[in-house]
Amino acid sequence: MINEYGFTEAKNDFSKVFNTVYNELKPAIIKRRKDQEILMLRKDLLRDYLPAEFKVEIYREKDGTITLSMDTLEIAVNAPNMESALEELIKELIDYAKEYLERSQLFINSPNRKSHFPYVLRLMLCDSDDEIKALLKFSYAS
Repeated sequence: MINEYGFTEAKNDFSKVFNTVYNELKPAIIKRRKDQEILMLRKDLLRDYLPAEFKVEIYREKDGTITLSMDTLEIAVNAPNMESALEELIKELIDYAKEYLERSQLFINSPNRKSHFPYVLRLMLCDSDDEIKALLKFSYAS
């Protein structure tokens, strides 16, 4: 079972709670009023619970430009070449993640945006554009 702590108990003995999460690799549930929050290690969250890759389709347009489309998040960009398209896609992903978090109550409660949350969280845990780039898995559209 997962260790559960009342908020005051967890606050008063945070070192013990954190050591359990860190050393025993066990998430902890912190209860506060009617809410329950989970404390876990970032590496466990990244490894076990968030998307490891973002599928991106590549389209070569008739005018020679490149369109990159990520249907999961309903984001598409078009640019003169692949390098520019990739830069634009990363910028759009970061902007979308920031907007999603700024307006989280709206997005989490919207049927067409609710499923985006794990992707947004994964993006926000990236420390660089290169980390985001490493998540992208490209395939040519058929």
